[in-house]
Amino acid sequence: MAGTIRAQYPTSIRPVLVPCTGRVGADDVMRAFGRGADGVMIVG
Repeated sequence: MAGTIRAQYPTSIRPVLVPCTGRVGADDVMRAFGRGADGVMIVG
């Protein structure tokens, strides 16, 4: 919803669009943590 109303994200948040939340695997989440992410939120 934030994208449709063009809300501004803080620069520390980087949204990643995927075709389906079911396609996000544990390896994707672990890769984010390996690259320094403090947290991962998957919203569908």
